[in-house]
Amino acid sequence: MDSVDAALVRVWPSELRTDRLHLRPVTPEDSSLIRELLTDARVRAFLGGPASEERVAAQQRAYPSTPGTWTVALADGGAAIGLVSISADHRCAGRAAVSYQLLPSAWDQGLGREAVGAAVGWWTRAVPFGGPVVAVTQAANTASRRLLESLGMVLVDELEEFGEQQCLYTPDGGEDDADLRWARLLLARQDEVERRHGARARATPAGRSLPDDLNALSPHNLARLCPARHGAYGRICAHSQGHSPELHLGRAPDGGWIAWLGSAEE
Repeated sequence: MDSVDAALVRVWPSELRTDRLHLRPVTPEDSSLIRELLTDARVRAFLGGPASEERVAAQQRAYPSTPGTWTVALADGGAAIGLVSISADHRCAGRAAVSYQLLPSAWDQGLGREAVGAAVGWWTRAVPFGGPVVAVTQAANTASRRLLESLGMVLVDELEEFGEQQCLYTPDGGEDDADLRWARLLLARQDEVERRHGARARATPAGRSLPDDLNALSPHNLARLCPARHGAYGRICAHSQGHSPELHLGRAPDGGWIAWLGSAEE
């Protein structure tokens, strides 16, 4: 069976139409929509808050060339109102995940349900052996949870990620999806390994130079660090820009800082 990424390349591009919507591949002309979605505090309320200018620019470059990402527009040449994507899920190998963002002007009209339903249905038809998709949303995001449940998706696990309680959904939720319950254990294992790497990294000269409370790093010092983000927790390198990173910093799910060596063995 193809990996999710390989399967998406094979069946992309694709356009989808529903009664009220047109889902089409993202183009460079959608840059203003991307900026609005990534910087609107209401849209980003359960997604870590408004994105930085660097993140906005990176996504504006990436989305038009990313298989599985659609701009959601109103039918018959109407305005663009959001993004929906199918991509590989980092929590459970071999699974696809659906994600979605709509402008507030499109909320409370059933348009999100229509768009997400179209994307999930497309994956099932286009990749018949790809398995059911995963959807993860914050437990506190009741609107998103209602949307997923209205599509027949069921809660199969809860986990802590990015410092918040998350709900893991998938269609049907029968025995075929029992492996999704391993997602929580896999994240716990990853965190355990990175905390152990952190203890080793702290013993290096670079590690000893860091303050005990990494929150105490000044904005000036933070600005000098590598802007790359690594892994599930949005990790930042503890080296100046333009380096070959070895020591990394990041936040654990509980909000505490962790550090690890990029070349460390488990």
